Amino acid sequence: MSSVAKSPLQSFDDHLSAHQVSTECRSCGAEVNGKFCASCGEETEVVVPSAGEFLHEFIGHYVALEGKLLKTLQVLVFSPGRLTVDYLAGRRISFISPLRLYLTLSIVAFTLIKVFGVELPQLTFDGKSIGATYTHVTPEKTATLDITIKDSSKRNARPDTDATADQAHQVLSPNPIVGNAIQILGSISQKWMKNLQHFMGEPESKKSEALNYGFLAYLPYMLIGALPLFALYLKLIYLGSGRRYGEHLVFALHTNTFAFLLTSLMMLVPGNVGWLALCLHEHLYSLISAWDCLQVLPFLWLMLYLPAAMRRVYAGSFLATGCRWLVLITAHLLVILTSTIIAELIGIVQHG
Repeated sequence: MSSVAKSPLQSFDDHLSAHQVSTECRSCGAEVNGKFCASCGEETEVVVPSAGEFLHEFIGHYVALEGKLLKTLQVLVFSPGRLTVDYLAGRRISFISPLRLYLTLSIVAFTLIKVFGVELPQLTFDGKSIGATYTHVTPEKTATLDITIKDSSKRNARPDTDATADQAHQVLSPNPIVGNAIQILGSISQKWMKNLQHFMGEPESKKSEALNYGFLAYLPYMLIGALPLFALYLKLIYLGSGRRYGEHLVFALHTNTFAFLLTSLMMLVPGNVGWLALCLHEHLYSLISAWDCLQVLPFLWLMLYLPAAMRRVYAGSFLATGCRWLVLITAHLLVILTSTIIAELIGIVQHG
């Protein structure tokens, strides 16, 4: 009888038949007895994955899409500091690793930022002054505040009764900051200087697009880059604790993950606590909505979470923890503010 030679593809399909079990490890050649090789851990049963299984494996590799995610989030949210304590004590099998959890929630937060946007004061420039425009949207109305950074006493807001766009008058005053910035950028790169000059001549809508581009494109990287600094601050303020930098980094990953989680939830709810604080400062009570007041609750939760986690992980009195928290949060917020400004300026000088 003549035999028909199989094509390489047919041979490969036969090799990967639905359930193929080998008594010899395909990777290291060791004898195996069971589902996994005792020498290298390779699976002994070859199963061709379905499209759904392949997708789950792919997503699960980059995003913590597995059963213990829910348990990890429950502990993270309701027991500040416990994940860090358990991880450092070696109790890790029930939870997602700190880095993977951080990357998961950061991806979610940055995706929501791109989908829903973030209400932040947008820098404004003209030839002599620098300021900011803050537009706030709620289900009831939209309001805008224009601020001149040079002279805070000249801040002005003129809300309208129109439900679609409340406009405010912008006050301008001489300011050397823009001129100095152009000179500095010009000494570094002529292209940067031209892009900044081009930006200053654009209408406000185009300026806002450029600033938003810088924020969305570069700030996520800067926030991730600020994480090692957060751990460094912890190392410095707990210098006598004897803890290594890696332990502080685990705590930084967990607490910043919670910040990403709560920030994501706050973005899904109308209102803005920053707008609330600005309106209270300017006595513009008519521009405050109930949604803005509602945002105070998660914001307070965010503020109280960090000292509670610090107490559980590092111990110490309430007073000592409070002082350390104040130093830590001040330093970190300054880094975030600086990162925001740098991100927006990068968007300007690179794209005009």
